[in-house]
Amino acid sequence: MQRRDLILATAVSMAFVSCPVFAKQEQDPFEWVLSVSNGILQEIKANPQLHAGDPVALQALVDNRVMACVDFTMMTRMTVGPKWRQASPEERQRLMTGFEKLLIRIYSGALKNVKDHTCELRPTRNRKVKDEMVIRTLLKAQGQPDIGLDYRIYCNKAGEWKIVDVNVEGIWMVENYRSQFASTLNQDGVPGLIRLLEEKTDALVDANAQKTK
Repeated sequence: MQRRDLILATAVSMAFVSCPVFAKQEQDPFEWVLSVSNGILQEIKANPQLHAGDPVALQALVDNRVMACVDFTMMTRMTVGPKWRQASPEERQRLMTGFEKLLIRIYSGALKNVKDHTCELRPTRNRKVKDEMVIRTLLKAQGQPDIGLDYRIYCNKAGEWKIVDVNVEGIWMVENYRSQFASTLNQDGVPGLIRLLEEKTDALVDANAQKTK
């Protein structure tokens, strides 16, 4: 894995599971992002299974906590693009399930790289709160260069902040995967992307099983 991919994997791993509670709009979004980022870093360090990148432990954390504060429907829709509108309700659910499992399988191993990392807000003069925002932070670790880590969040109709995308050193996760999936969607449509997601996940499961033998 190239350094850029490893950084993206580590950061997305944290972003994908970095939401212990949902936040109401009254809560400062800057402090919320900072709190949840550092909270999950501490949890990874304290939990040997998470730190080892155990997919079962990571799946449990996602199921129990992440879906409360990440708008994963919107994240998947943005990743799929215009063809999302052509998908049936069943196909949309399979797309979300396949994308979630793929992210977990790909990024679980990157959690091993979490050491003494902490998250800090980047200096900014503009602290005006809006319904849609990009919160810019830095991921810091002793003896390592800082990593730019930005969260795209919005406030939904219920007044809750939700994460919908993550930017690591200039790479937006949604755009990154949308470009990867574009050729499959153009050639084989939504059914083709569903097959691709499921095949990739199965391949990663088989690869991990071989490593543990």
